[in-house]
Amino acid sequence: MRVVVAMSGGVDSSAAAALLKEQGHEVIGITLRVWSYEGAAKCGSCCSPEDIDDARAVAQKLGIPFYVANAEEIFKERVVNPFVQSYLAGRTPIPCVGCNKDVKFDFLLKRARQIGAKLATGHYARIEEEGGRYRLCRAVDAAKDQSYFLFTLGQAALRDLIFPVGGLTKAEVRAVAERYELPTSQKPESMEICFVPDGDYARFVEKVAGPQPGGEIVTRDGQVVGHHPGVHHFTVGQRKGLGVSFPLPLYVQRLEPETRRVVVGPAEETLRDSFTLLQPHWVDEVPPPEDQVLHVKIRHRHGGAKAQVIRDGERTRVKLVEPARAVAPGQAAVFYDGDRVLGGGWIS
Repeated sequence: MRVVVAMSGGVDSSAAAALLKEQGHEVIGITLRVWSYEGAAKCGSCCSPEDIDDARAVAQKLGIPFYVANAEEIFKERVVNPFVQSYLAGRTPIPCVGCNKDVKFDFLLKRARQIGAKLATGHYARIEEEGGRYRLCRAVDAAKDQSYFLFTLGQAALRDLIFPVGGLTKAEVRAVAERYELPTSQKPESMEICFVPDGDYARFVEKVAGPQPGGEIVTRDGQVVGHHPGVHHFTVGQRKGLGVSFPLPLYVQRLEPETRRVVVGPAEETLRDSFTLLQPHWVDEVPPPEDQVLHVKIRHRHGGAKAQVIRDGERTRVKLVEPARAVAPGQAAVFYDGDRVLGGGWIS
């Protein structure tokens, strides 16, 4: 079988390529160039020039063809610009979901299909097939599981995707890379967003969109308790870095970009027992039954909560069995039934 491997220059995709070659497949490596690498807001992490060189070195070691594809325009349009606009609108974006959907599993999958190939990545997730239907499942290594970021995948995509490392632990993946003496075997992991390598999201937003106006920090009853340099510095549920003095610990309750106000309050005021789900997507192409109690993650590191998905006319509403804190607009709500990903959408 011919397989195109999306090689990021990290150990996971390197091991994925090695495993597929070991299994006897015709493997082709490809790396995406997604950023200009010019100016102050240059890219880092998994798509820098150094990472492209690492991916090329791995392909050379494995003896497989290697190509670099330019995806700068689509990356800027589908990932970077929505990231900036979300922060300016008072939401907390997850650019990795858009990158997976529109770049890795759209841009690359189309090109793989053009040459009669499947597409493989180094994601920690699993795909199971039963009766011609495909299931997206959590990875074996719970600490590395990335299924939360893949909820937009549907049946057509899953049919042509392979996740070679989803059934392995991180230690086992490194062992594969060491066995093949790959130059990325001991490469450290990148935890930050690739185009914001220093982790300063607010500064990046200002580099792209220009200086932003500040405003007031207020309690829910309108009491002014401080001032801020821009709503893009905050996210719902945030406690640290508010820059206010108050008798009780304060948390961000909501952001009001139209009035430039950051509304704060005590921890109990951050609790929500329901929210609207925007742009819901179901892996099996049908929503779950409304009476089914599911497990929902409202952010990547969230331990999960029990919930029901209810269709209210044209709206989709999520009802939590127990109230949860820091339900931030712009984050993804992803639903599970055991290890199986049912789908998800965006928190409104």
